[in-house]
Amino acid sequence: MKKVIWISLLLLLNACDNNTEESLNKSMPWKSTVTAEGYTNVLGVDIGKDTFKEIMFKLQLLAEPALFETKDGKLSLEAYFGKKRFGALEARLITEMDADQALLKQMLIDKVGDREATPSNLWKYKITVKSTKIANDLRVWRLIYLPISDYEIKQMKFFGEPEEKLKVSETAEYWLYPSRGVALLYDTAGKEIFYFVAPNEFQRLRDALPKEAVIKIQ
Repeated sequence: MKKVIWISLLLLLNACDNNTEESLNKSMPWKSTVTAEGYTNVLGVDIGKDTFKEIMFKLQLLAEPALFETKDGKLSLEAYFGKKRFGALEARLITEMDADQALLKQMLIDKVGDREATPSNLWKYKITVKSTKIANDLRVWRLIYLPISDYEIKQMKFFGEPEEKLKVSETAEYWLYPSRGVALLYDTAGKEIFYFVAPNEFQRLRDALPKEAVIKIQ
């Protein structure tokens, strides 16, 4: 299964001409760049700068923002985009909007309906139209890219040598690129997860990453 992504890329690259090369590069998660303003550009959007509404417009995708609550009561405002093809690759996306806890608590008070349990052990709450309008204009500070295909080590190396590695388990480790605002979860027995933030918010991302049994290995 992990060979599928490699074969698809080779076929697409061979078929590309100069007119489509720039568009192709924008569709590849390892082609992220840091803009002159200090934001991380990936998939044609500027993470750390663009609002949720702007990202939906640029990606030509729609998603409904929702509140999520951890066991210790911490709230986050996120939106989940279903499976989408970016060039030769398919992925799901999650955006997290930058909002303080006071605003999120008010959204929780105004929520619609009952809470729902999620597979990640969080509580999910639907928000009102008013709260959605507020969410649309909030800055997206983190983009999570969930590839459909599994990545082998040779595809992971498209991102370049990480500045640091953190071991999570016997099969998983984080590859960290603070200067680029990128963190990758590489799991030989599970699914990969790619995180993108502005470089000046990398410590915030690092603090938010799941860190069960993390050991520094580089």
